[in-house]
Formats: sequence, structure tokens, C-alpha cells
Amino acid sequence: MNKRPFYNLTFQQRLVLGISGLLFITTFALGIAGNEIAKNFLFKRFKDRMEFLAKYLAANSELGILLNDTNMLMSLSKNLLSEKDVVQVKIFDIKGKILASSKAQNADIKGARIASSKVFLTTTSENEAYGTGQFKNKELGRVEIFYVTTSINELTNKLQFSYALLTLFIAGVGVIFFLFFTKKLTSPLASLLEAAHEVAQGNLDVKLHEGQLPETRKLARSFNTMTKALKESRKNLEETYQKLIQEKSLSEVGRFAITVAHEVKNPLGIIKGALDILKKNEIDQDTRKTMISYVEDEIERLNSLITDFLDFSRPQNLKFTPVDLKGLLSDIVERLKVEWQPRGIYIIFDSNVDKALLDADKAALWRALLNIIKNSCEVSKKGQQIQIELKHKDEEIIITIKDEGPGIKDKDKKRIFEPFFTKKSKGTGLGLTLAKKIIDAHMGYIEVLDNKPKGTIIKIFFKS
Repeated sequence: MNKRPFYNLTFQQRLVLGISGLLFITTFALGIAGNEIAKNFLFKRFKDRMEFLAKYLAANSELGILLNDTNMLMSLSKNLLSEKDVVQVKIFDIKGKILASSKAQNADIKGARIASSKVFLTTTSENEAYGTGQFKNKELGRVEIFYVTTSINELTNKLQFSYALLTLFIAGVGVIFFLFFTKKLTSPLASLLEAAHEVAQGNLDVKLHEGQLPETRKLARSFNTMTKALKESRKNLEETYQKLIQEKSLSEVGRFAITVAHEVKNPLGIIKGALDILKKNEIDQDTRKTMISYVEDEIERLNSLITDFLDFSRPQNLKFTPVDLKGLLSDIVERLKVEWQPRGIYIIFDSNVDKALLDADKAALWRALLNIIKNSCEVSKKGQQIQIELKHKDEEIIITIKDEGPGIKDKDKKRIFEPFFTKKSKGTGLGLTLAKKIIDAHMGYIEVLDNKPKGTIIKIFFKS
């Protein structure tokens, strides 16, 4: 499973992630610091206690050393072994001789710590017994207590575990709190995002609730004011657009009338001339057949002219179904070869894909591609080639049409798809216009390039 990239996280998720991380780090650091402070405090108190026991033993060993009573000293040392963590007790005289030594059963004194204290002659009664007090504070010997830190280590381990649980608990409570807090904070942003999406879809009647925070109230009021202004602007724009459509329609009607008058005049003139000749009785049969063929050709020309105008003027009612562009182009090329190959114009089709499926109106797309390729055929001369390539690159289907004709002047490249623009002696100039109109309806676009050293390259792009 792919992990979600950080840049795809929402504002709330980033905020919770950042605060949770900061909270975990802070509580963890405080836990470590608190644990160290508690550990140092416990070890100091433990050490102080052992030193107190050493002083206590030294005070009680004074009489036993004076009397050289080893039984008394052994009893004192054994009694001290009852203290937890004390593993061995030694009592020495002033010369360092061991007077008493006791060791706990199965005790390992390796690594044990030592608390020691000197034994002094300090009591008043003994000083008086010895005379003038010259022995006051006289050193009699020393005691040593060997102890381990097993219990204190167990206690600190328990404290560490408790601190860890407390850290997790505080962090968990903090995360839950911040989840609740950030939800309240980001809820207005989510509402704004949803409202903005509605506006982008064209719904300008949407209104944003003001919420409880002063900032969200200001944001909601500004957003609602904006949508109201956009609604009024759209209304004004639609009115302006309708006026422009009417003006453009009148302009197109004028150009249409001029073009129709010009295009219809020539065929009608030829038909009238042919009929005048046919009225004569003295014409031979061959001339009669020729004139009749002229009339038929011009009638077909007029029919094609009217068809182009109707297709240009009426809206496209397209029905989209999955269409294989490779099969469509192959069919178009094979049909055009029948017409143009006998004239010495060769059409070559190449594709690097098995299939190139596109949701399209097959009949409309057929006519658009046929018009563009046929236009390349019409500008080519005998012996020239037209290369058609279909390829799938990234997320686009690209159709490339290369011819070796005279090319297109730079000033005309932007006009070749305009209605009624043509450099041919015959034609309405609507073929490429209709082709572009159909390709635009399929969410595609066209590029016109130079084919060095001569000719033109037309690239058609569709989203796959």
C-alpha cells in the first residue's frame, strides 16, 4: 500500500500531526528530565541512609571496641545485615585489625558500594572515667558497610515505566483534545472549500455560514459578498454575450450571404450556359452529353455547398461511444488511397499502438479527420507523400499529418480555421472550420507547424 504523501494531507491532518509530534516530544523530554531528577533524589537519599547506618553502627561499636568485646561487635554487625541491600559489615580497630565481620548469605559483594564511619571516644562518662578528659574525641577504629542498589534500581525502573505510561496518557489526551479543537477550527475551512467547489461548478446561490469565530464571520461575509457580485457580473456578462452573439450572427449572415451569392453564381452561370447550348437543335450527341455532365457536376457542387453551410450553422448533436482511432484512421486512409493513389499521391499510415480508444461521435470525427487529410491531398502534387502517424504519449493520443505541399504562410496559420477562409479557387472555406469545431467538441486541440524543408504538419491532440 502506498503511503499518502505529506503534501496531500489536509490542514487539519497537518496541524494534528505537528501538534501531536510536539506534544510527544515535550512530554517525553519532561518525562526523562523528571525521571532523572527523581532517580538522583532517590539515590542521594539511599546513600544518606547508608551513611547514617554507618554512623549509627560506629556510635554503637564504641563500647565494644573499648572493651574488645568481639561477641558484642559481631552481634551489632549481624543485626545490621537485616537492613535491606546491606550485604556485609566490617568493624576495625585503630590499627586496622578486623574485630568483627558479617556477610549476608549468598551475597555477591562484587560491585558493592561502601559507606564508612570512624569510631570515636566521645561520651562524657568515659572521659570522666579516664581522668582529665585527655581521651575526648580519640579515634578508636572504623566501621564499613557494604551495600548494593538492587532495590533502588527496581524502584527507578518502576518510576520509568510509570513516567512512560503517564507520557503516553498525556500525549493521548492531548491528541484527542487537539482533534476536537482542530475540527472546530478547520470546519469553517471545509465549508469554505465545499462552497468554493459549488461556485466553481457554477452555483452562485450558495451561501457560507458565518460560524462562531470573528475570523470565520468575516470570511463568510466576504465570501457571500463575492458570490453576490459574481452573480450580478454573470448576469451582466450574459446580457453582453447575447448582444455580441446577435452582432456576430448578423455579421456571419452578411458574410454568408456574400459567400452564397458568389459560390452559387458560378454554378448557376455554368448551368444556364449549358442549358442554352442544349436548346440548340444542331448540337451533336457528344456535346449534349458533355453539357449534361456539366449540369450534373454543378448541381452536385451546389448540393455540397448547401450541405457545408447547414453543417456549419446548426448545432452538433454528438453521441459519444468508445471509438478505436487506429481503426478509424486506417479506414479513412484506405478509402482516400482509392481516390488519390491513381493520381500519384501516396498516403502512408503508421501507428505504435494496437488500439487508441476515445469516447467520440464516430461519424463526426470521421468527417473531421477526412476533411483535414483530404485537404493535405488537395495541396499535394504527383509523386509527393502524406504521412499519417498515430501514437499514445503519456495521457494523450496524438495524430500527426505531414504533407509535402506548398506549406502555409505564417500570416495565414491563425486564419485557416476561420469560416469562409480559403486559398483555393473552389470551395467555401468551411471544411477545416467544421473539422476544428468537431475536434473542439471532443475536448481536443490542433497545432499547425512547418514541415521543413517544405509542406505542413498538423498535430491533433486528444486526452486519452
